[in-house]
Amino acid sequence: MELGRHLNYTRSLSPGKAVFFYQTQDSDFVPLPVEVNKINGQKGNFSEGYDARFRAKKTETKDLAYGNPHTIESCYVPPMVEELLCRFSLRVEANSLAPNKSDSLRTHRWLMKLASGYKQAGGYQELARRYARNILMGSWLWRNQQTMGTEVEVITANGGLYRIGDARQLDWQSQWPDPEDAVLAALTDELSQALSDPKQYWFATITAKMKIAFCQEVHPSQDFTGSVEQGVPSRQLAKVQCGDGRIAASFHAEKVGAALQMIDDWWDEEADMPLRVHEYGANKRALVALRHPTTGRDFYQHLRRTAYYIRRLRSCKKSDGSDIPDEIHYLMSVLLKGGLFQQGRT
Repeated sequence: MELGRHLNYTRSLSPGKAVFFYQTQDSDFVPLPVEVNKINGQKGNFSEGYDARFRAKKTETKDLAYGNPHTIESCYVPPMVEELLCRFSLRVEANSLAPNKSDSLRTHRWLMKLASGYKQAGGYQELARRYARNILMGSWLWRNQQTMGTEVEVITANGGLYRIGDARQLDWQSQWPDPEDAVLAALTDELSQALSDPKQYWFATITAKMKIAFCQEVHPSQDFTGSVEQGVPSRQLAKVQCGDGRIAASFHAEKVGAALQMIDDWWDEEADMPLRVHEYGANKRALVALRHPTTGRDFYQHLRRTAYYIRRLRSCKKSDGSDIPDEIHYLMSVLLKGGLFQQGRT
């Protein structure tokens, strides 16, 4: 299948910003503040003592002992607060059923047939289960998953209420205990409907309640900053302004979305971790593309096989998507992620 010069999909999962707050006897919402600190750091970078050829620089011994003063933003739980909350909203739409824009009628029809066959074979059930896992596991809390107990609660626009008592006991690869597995199954059903039915208008509010230690450090998103003026924090944290003018520490919506999209363990038969859905299987920690074009497993090569995958879906007999080839699950997961996929000018 030719990609054409115009082909794009609108994302199907749209999370909002995740806001940190705590509760008191007088208020159910007290924003977690971000503070500015001036610190006297140490000089420990490689370039302080060596040049690019690993030769020691001709510096005085005292030069490397001097402090390195700078200004940073940081975030800590106030004293006597024992429970911290983090909340975000999620909108789910059935945008993978057809391209948002395509300059090839043939390509448009094939991609609609692919989504239709995938829906009929129960494929959205599998994707929904994976997204639901990350929601209920609290993967979107990132470094803040280290707590003394984390309860995750999901309230949906359909009136559903799903609660995990302690998300720390759950992980991606192992089988969940029966009570938690039942919650996962119920949330999966709602998500699957929202992903595959354009008449569904599905929203959810997700809240994590974390038991934290005294004045524990919290890790919101970190803003990217270029050169900053003197006295301006060189490390700046994400914040959101509340309706009353108060400022709360937060996660960027993109960071929340990145956690929900960590479902790609189809990249290898012996995959030991899920990757964030990406056209080339980018593993940012290892700085490697695990779906490099030379592997034949990248998104664009799978996309060109759409006609073949449509035929493969016709032979799938199960209703939960369990007999769908991994390559098709991966292909559809990228379309759900959304993006610009055209070949462009040649």
